[in-house]
Amino acid sequence: MRRTRWTAALAAIATCALAAPAVAHDGAFQDAWWMGENHPGWYWESQESQSQNVKMIGSVERTRRDSTYRNSDLAFWGDKVYAGHYDGFQIIDGSDPENPEQITDFACPGSQHDVSVWKDLLFVSVETPRSSPACDSKAMAGGMPGFEGMRIFDVSDANKPVLIKGVPTDCGSHTHTLVPDAENNRVLLYVASYTAGELPQSSYGNECRRLNPDGTRAHRKISVVEVPLDNPAASSVVSEPTFPQNDRAGIPGYNGCHDITVYMKIRRAASACMGEGQIWDISDKEKPETIARIHNPNVEFFHSAAFSWDGRTVVFGDEAGGGTGPRCRPQDADTLGALWFYDVPSLDVMDDTTEEASLSSWKVPRDQTTPAGVTQAQDPNCTMHNFNTLPNTKRDVLVSSAYAAGTTVVDFSDRRNPTEVGHHDPHGANTWSSYWYNGHIWTNDGGRGVDVMLLSDKVRAGTQKLAHSNPQTQDAVLR
Repeated sequence: MRRTRWTAALAAIATCALAAPAVAHDGAFQDAWWMGENHPGWYWESQESQSQNVKMIGSVERTRRDSTYRNSDLAFWGDKVYAGHYDGFQIIDGSDPENPEQITDFACPGSQHDVSVWKDLLFVSVETPRSSPACDSKAMAGGMPGFEGMRIFDVSDANKPVLIKGVPTDCGSHTHTLVPDAENNRVLLYVASYTAGELPQSSYGNECRRLNPDGTRAHRKISVVEVPLDNPAASSVVSEPTFPQNDRAGIPGYNGCHDITVYMKIRRAASACMGEGQIWDISDKEKPETIARIHNPNVEFFHSAAFSWDGRTVVFGDEAGGGTGPRCRPQDADTLGALWFYDVPSLDVMDDTTEEASLSSWKVPRDQTTPAGVTQAQDPNCTMHNFNTLPNTKRDVLVSSAYAAGTTVVDFSDRRNPTEVGHHDPHGANTWSSYWYNGHIWTNDGGRGVDVMLLSDKVRAGTQKLAHSNPQTQDAVLR
């Protein structure tokens, strides 16, 4: 696919407008409940801070307080919100965002529980070996082989989810992305995982290590799982496409894709592959192909991606420090742990030279250092994590989590000058996911649980309501 096809693909999608700045103020530092003896070394408290146009309106607190519990991703179908955590998932009634109510907290351990939903089916990622796919399975000691991959649940009765099947995938599933395929009455799951190469075993357990045919370590592939909608119990891996990739940080075999976002209208995927970003052509859904590679020496870890709804801009997030390191201090570069904005049509050819496609970068502007007199392991962890863009044909705005820096709202309608228009960093925040869904910002937070925020700002004007949202799947056709 070349630029001529891009012109046709984008012709029906509108352009953007500029936004206005918001007023920010910082609050006082406070301790969080998890700053104690059982602190797992994952969270560090930051100062409270919020702009006047972002207000917390509702919350569903964590139902468990043990040190191994971590919240992960979110997915939305109608009024229901699906919130993953390392011990299972919550289903929340979000019909009244000011009073969200937990329907169930379903126990089914197996990190990291990235989630997506399609009608009555919930898909959950498992990346650490279990004795079986069952929810009463045991973690395998010492990284011994076991089940890793995708769990598929029937959630037609939200009070009683039922495990339909576990589909094993090579190296398990760190994340996954749902790809609708209505013509074939199915959905596909792009299952992403990566290998630690020669790195020491990580805190996640034993990261998988796979070999190329020549014996070298690498994991330059994804698994594509087919889910027949009329028989999800028959789900299976139908392909394992491979992609050219450099080793991250020059470490042999340290590669693989971390997260993938698809935009069905333009038949493109943006893949964050640790040491580089990639654009894939997904015209053949079972066999995506790399058409552009983005190499940026200022990015530590390509973590997440999202497209503008006009299809012309792709945003990659840098999880500098691996999500545990402080990267928003005065001594840190403005580009470290930032969002990076690229022009998609300029990337629509196979070319490793991407300077012309790079537009700008943006990162949290608030100092995230530990105040004097406060004792903790290190300065607050701060970097860009999971985000999505508001469904709008008139301007480009995204919502992103930033770990201890909470949630930020960035207007990138002027693609060379992204501007923060609002933020909220509440007490105890360690925000894994922040997404816009039908007029509100929903967050899944390791310290707090699920929060709902209201953005009162003109940048939301014209934003459309969706029937559902898997944030890494842009499948709506905007009016």
